[in-house]
Amino acid sequence: MAEELDINAPTEELNFDGPSEDLDVFDCPKCGQTIDASADVCRFCGAKIDHAAAQKAAHLLARVDQACSDASYLRNAAVIMLCLPPGILVGLSRNPRFIQHVGFQNTLIGFCIVILLVSSPFPLWTLRWWRKYASLTGGDDDFQNARKVIKAVGTGTAAALLTFGSLLCLVLLFKFAHT
Repeated sequence: MAEELDINAPTEELNFDGPSEDLDVFDCPKCGQTIDASADVCRFCGAKIDHAAAQKAAHLLARVDQACSDASYLRNAAVIMLCLPPGILVGLSRNPRFIQHVGFQNTLIGFCIVILLVSSPFPLWTLRWWRKYASLTGGDDDFQNARKVIKAVGTGTAAALLTFGSLLCLVLLFKFAHT
């Protein structure tokens, strides 16, 4: 017989809306194992659990996990952004008639504008990350790595903005000086 699907039944799906209130877990202060914050005793070591401290620790762990997730997203987006310039250059090198038709200066101007548009949100996103998660203190290696990733993404994209912005200004000055 076929089972009927109950659309109101709870499902085990990923939650893409950030930390869930249903998943309050924290590390046991005695043994370090991850346990449910609503437990009275640790199921691994039997230590009594202070519910107020458990809720506070669970909230902190959820914020640290979200900070690491956001940093990972920014890192991946920045890596994808770094693949764009070489891809454009390879495409242009395979079609030299495009550069001849449009002109080298106009091609360079367009290239700089694309890089500036693509990289412009990253410094703002990294500043948003710092504003949101700078107050967190965590000795967790993943969280420390997330901080390093955010610093690298912010400085790398800020450097790209300065470099390609300066190059765009130089090309425009050269172009208008010779017209």
